Formats: sequence, C-alpha cells, structure tokens
Amino acid sequence: MALLQCTLAIKKKILPKVINVAKLNINNEIKKVEERLERAIQSTDQTLEEASFHLLSSGGKRVRPVFVILSSQFGTSEGTSEDTYRVAVALELIHMATLVHDDVIDKSDKRRGRPTISKKWDQTTAILTGNFLLALGLQHLSEIKDARVHSIISNSIVDVCRGELFQFQDQFNSEQNITNYLRRINRKTALLIQLATEVGAITSGASKKTIRKLKLIGHYIGMSFQIIDDVLDFTSSEKKLGKPVGSDLMNGHITLPVLLEMRKNKDFKQKITNLNAQSPQSDFDTCIQTIRKSDNIEESKAISEKYLNKAIALIEELEEGPNKNLFKKLIKKMGSRNK
Repeated sequence: MALLQCTLAIKKKILPKVINVAKLNINNEIKKVEERLERAIQSTDQTLEEASFHLLSSGGKRVRPVFVILSSQFGTSEGTSEDTYRVAVALELIHMATLVHDDVIDKSDKRRGRPTISKKWDQTTAILTGNFLLALGLQHLSEIKDARVHSIISNSIVDVCRGELFQFQDQFNSEQNITNYLRRINRKTALLIQLATEVGAITSGASKKTIRKLKLIGHYIGMSFQIIDDVLDFTSSEKKLGKPVGSDLMNGHITLPVLLEMRKNKDFKQKITNLNAQSPQSDFDTCIQTIRKSDNIEESKAISEKYLNKAIALIEELEEGPNKNLFKKLIKKMGSRNK
C-alpha cells in the first residue's frame, strides 16, 4: 500500500525547483535523475520508504545532480553516461542523508516548510532513515568500475562527517573565528558540490586538467552557496526558508554575518557569548535584529561573490561546451537567490 501511495503521489508531483533547469538544456536528464531517486527509495520496509519519500517530495533544488550533469559535458563521452546518472543519484541520496542527520543533531522541527522526519515520526526513525539513504547512495555507486570515483567519494564522506562534528563542537562557541567557519562549511557543504563537479567530469572521460579545474570550480561554488544560505537565514522569511528566521543562531551555529559583527562590536560579542540552548527567545531576537540591520549582510554577500568570481574565471578556461555560458549563468543566479 505504501508503495502504491508513493507512486500515485509521484505522478502528481511537480519536478523540484532546480534553478531554471529548463534553460540549462538538461531538463530531460534531471527528470531521469528524479525518476531514479523515486525508484531508489522504494523499500520493502514501509516506514523507511514513507520517511524517505517525505523528504524527497518536499522539494529541493537538486543542485548536486545539476552540477554532475553540467560537468559531465566537458568530457569526451557523447550524451550522458550511465555512470554519470549513478553519481548524480548517489550524491543527492547522500545529501539527503546529511539533511536528515542534521535535523536530528539540531533538534529541528521543520525542513522546507514541512515537519522533519524526527518530528513526524521520531528520532530513531530519522537516524535509521539517514543511514538508509546513505547506504542507498553507496549502493548506486557499486556498479561504477572507475576506482577514482569510489576513493574520492568515500574520502569525502569521511570529511563531511568531520565537518558535522566540527559544527557540533562549535555550537555556541563565541571564541571561534572566520577560519574555523570556512573550514567547517568547506567540509559540511562545499565538499558535496565539489564532488559533483569533479566526479561528473570523471564519468565523462574528461582530461586530468579539466577534472582539476572542475573540482576547484565546485569548491568555490559550494563555499559561495553556503555563505548565501547563512545570509538568507537572517534576511529571508520563514515562508521562503521553510524554518524560522535565525534558526542557525538559535541552534548555536555562529555563521559569517555573526562573526563579522563580533569582530567589530564587543558588546555584541558578549551577547553571543552569553547565549546557550536555554536562552530566552528575546535574547536571540535581539542578536538576530542586530545582524539584519548591519552591514555584515552585504559584506558576507561580497565574500560569497569573490568565490563565485573565482569559479567563473575557471569556467572561462574550460574548453567550449554546449552549456558553458549557461553554467556561468546558473552560478550567478545562485549567488543572487532569495531562498
């Protein structure tokens, strides 16, 4: 019954809002990735299937599959290879696993405007669903023969876990600095986007030089992407975010706009130092409003833009491909997004 209900829901579901994917000439490829994701989460266990579908059907930009597909177009293969699809699906499943585990760690009630798996079911179900999604991702890679793919992805998963640990250890730590922050977002977010561009290129038979460039492009995009996410946590609305404004700070995550203000304002730094998980909402609201009114928002955006410009400069060095200009347009749009 669960499988039938999910299948019917899938038929009605609108493709997730990948940023102007139709204009990237890869709409068919992303539809195939989406169909494979839907098939991948089908399970003989009703709870795991329903919990996984709950997250999958909540939307998402499918950024990682998009970059896998785009990067694969700078190789020697004609069309999109089966290995490219496998990687695109695997990285999205691994990303989904990190989201589920993130919500457990942060005790979050909402994700993309819907109850988290922890909230809708329970914490144990969420942890097991995250494990299930991670295992599915690795399973999708099992038929790929290129040892580089397995080595790069497995090593990166280890680093992502370390990034999660760094974030946990830095909760409500007012002594951290911008270097700590950049190290954390590199491991927590940029790595999976870097994986998408690097491994996407590998699966298409790209040259070593092209693979190196696309890897670095992915790193710069990922760093910019997370900084903008951290800005939007203060500047966007709960409706657009799908969670309360200032959620990062309320969960003890001290992000770039906060770090910039702490560096300039001793009184503000003391307020951050005094915060903890039991602090009244009014204390958080005061700090959130300080950031919203500050110039740290624009300063953070400028840092994000520097990363984007580095990515664009490297894209210019790539050989001409069918979506080279659209690749640049996509990352520019990511830098100016409002949700």
